[in-house]
Amino acid sequence: MNLLEMRHISKSFFGTKVLDDVSLGLEAGEVLALLGENGAGKSTLIKILNGDYKLDAGEISVVNQLVHFNSPRDAQNAGIQMIYQELHYAPDLSVMENMHVGHLPKRHLTIDWRAVRKYAEQALKGLNIDIDVTRTMRELSVVERQIVEIARAVSGDAKILVMDEPTAALTPKEVDKLFEVVGRLKARGVGIIYVSHRLDEIFRVADRVQVLRDGKHVASKTIREVTPKGLVELMIGRVLEERSETSVNSSSKVIFDVQHLDKRGAFEDINLQVKGSEIVGIFGLLGSGQTTLTRSLFGAEEIDGGSVSVSGKRVNITSPRAAKRAGIGFVPDDRKIRGLVLGMSVQDNITLANWGNLSTLGFFQRGQERQRASHWVDELGIRMTGGLNVPARFLSGGNQQKVVLSRWLEANVKVLILNEPTWGVDVGARADIYEQLEQLAKQGLGVLMVSSDIQEVLSVSHRILTMYRGRLTGNFLASEASSERLLEAASGGAA
Repeated sequence: MNLLEMRHISKSFFGTKVLDDVSLGLEAGEVLALLGENGAGKSTLIKILNGDYKLDAGEISVVNQLVHFNSPRDAQNAGIQMIYQELHYAPDLSVMENMHVGHLPKRHLTIDWRAVRKYAEQALKGLNIDIDVTRTMRELSVVERQIVEIARAVSGDAKILVMDEPTAALTPKEVDKLFEVVGRLKARGVGIIYVSHRLDEIFRVADRVQVLRDGKHVASKTIREVTPKGLVELMIGRVLEERSETSVNSSSKVIFDVQHLDKRGAFEDINLQVKGSEIVGIFGLLGSGQTTLTRSLFGAEEIDGGSVSVSGKRVNITSPRAAKRAGIGFVPDDRKIRGLVLGMSVQDNITLANWGNLSTLGFFQRGQERQRASHWVDELGIRMTGGLNVPARFLSGGNQQKVVLSRWLEANVKVLILNEPTWGVDVGARADIYEQLEQLAKQGLGVLMVSSDIQEVLSVSHRILTMYRGRLTGNFLASEASSERLLEAASGGAA
């Protein structure tokens, strides 16, 4: 059954066309993956479908009925529900209360708590999910919260579910659980529009893919008609060069040496080394301690014991400033909170860690600053509208990440630590970042990269460490590693 038709949709903002004659269809029981780089028009298209934006041209039909949406409530009344990456819930209310927010049933002027509980339990039972509906949302895991959100969305008369980056904060096992729920929704005839940057998921969950680029429709194909490489090329509009196998020169010296590092409650007895020209990946499931480890190595959190050496010299990393002086740079997982000053310009963000070298006799050299910032914009392919003075908050996620990366390249660090370097980054920017890391390694930089994306770790690293409950559990050459071996070691099994 045809659930949805969006025909010849166009939308402009301030004279700039962000969607140009885009059409999309969805069948009952189908998962359609909507793909494209940041800025391709995906978010605008689904916001038009949700009634957040009004279309400039085109029309929308739901189950062959022409509809006009002026608000999200109109879309919900037509059977369309959105599940955003940022979940919206009241953490201190129970599951059953969250599933009734705004419309708690009443009986004789009081809330009918028996009906509230029964409704929530039946909604979860319909998805074959066993969650105690009296627990608060705060007590649930991330995937359980997501499933509650889905159950709430489809418990009424939802025909169409839009899922925007639903697995961004999930572990591999939680992703499996979420996909089981998606399978049950398909069996019930719910049509799903699935937005994700993770291509491995697309091939697991999607029946069909639709690709947008620069606000235009590029392709619509069944999942059997495409390959991961082919999808990336459709999204970025160019042919990808084959990644060559690289190895670390056996004569390369250890540039970063960590011995017996401890932090109570987070990690213990961490021993690792990174050679110059080497990319070392750390793979661990969420909560294994890797984020705290990277922050501790950069001096953002105190350690309880152990030592750190850079280029054979022991250094005392008591603060980020001390880490920078020692030649260590850090790209954090949350670029908007910890990586950027969003209100400052792109130019100032790039040179932020190097202002001392841009001063002569007490005078700050603005011309030299602009020249250095322009160099990195060209080198990393940072795309922006408005030039170097545009505030960083107006850049896409991928371009913001490139700004953070360029800051440490400008500071000429010896060791670069990255935590989730492509989190929320589109495939084009992701490929650019991978290429830049390879080039930096070839120039002698030591790279330590933490990622929960197993394919990222496998494709970028020369050597891979695994982490489980605050301890390193495995050490693999990239040529010896596999998804199965890494997952086993990162889950507490044999390395």
